[in-house]
Amino acid sequence: MPDFFEEVDSIGIVEQHIQGVLKLEESKANALLRRYKDIRQDLRDRLDFIPGDTFSAQQLRGVLTQVDAAITAMSISLSTGMQEQAGIFALRGVEDGITELQKFEKIFQGAVVPININRMLAAQETSNFLLNKYEASINAYSEDLRASIVGSLTNEALAESPLSSVVRRLGQFFVGEEWKLLRIARTEFHNIYNLGKQNSLTEVRDEVLPDLMKTLMHPMDSRTGADSIALAKENPIVPIDEPFVQEWRGKKFIFMTPPNRPNDRAVLVPYRDAWQRD
Repeated sequence: MPDFFEEVDSIGIVEQHIQGVLKLEESKANALLRRYKDIRQDLRDRLDFIPGDTFSAQQLRGVLTQVDAAITAMSISLSTGMQEQAGIFALRGVEDGITELQKFEKIFQGAVVPININRMLAAQETSNFLLNKYEASINAYSEDLRASIVGSLTNEALAESPLSSVVRRLGQFFVGEEWKLLRIARTEFHNIYNLGKQNSLTEVRDEVLPDLMKTLMHPMDSRTGADSIALAKENPIVPIDEPFVQEWRGKKFIFMTPPNRPNDRAVLVPYRDAWQRD
């Protein structure tokens, strides 16, 4: 008989959940990006009204004030947007985890497991736990962005570069930052989703299935990283409360839930030894 992982592939429910949450992540991340673009355009409009032909030290303070205000507005907007969406991804993780567990239990054991946990409460606890984490990610990014722009504009002022060129390059710089914002949003949304799964499965283990464990599944396509392909071949299975560990190119990666790096698309999946067919 095929083993658990081969049979799960044929069932398709995990792949369906993966594609669903990845699509949702992309949609919500793009919605946050639209807020960023609005702020970026407002900054560009303000800079276009700066008088003069060359960028001088006197103009530096005013431009930095405008840039700092834009970065602050961007941070607040992104943080608020992520908080608004956190509950959606947490609940999605809770629901998908329970659905997978019940599906596997019925297929492999021929039984239906009654799940009586408070799904909304599990999702809310997940959202609250990650609140400081994704705010810290946004703040760290904003500080790096601010430092980079200050250094660049200071050099432009010292060189007395043409003002029009400075404004154009500044606008191009913000455009180039869009992929970083998308990466932050997708990564944090994916983290919330998987932690929602982890929390719901922990409750099920404590209440119903004491032998419940966890494993990983990875979407396989042209975007799948070599480290994810290697980890998929290992098929790690660990207790709910213990981390996954991967040795990769001389480094050790330890993580409780995916993602273990930016853009990692692996998902947490429930597992029981009773589901493994010899």
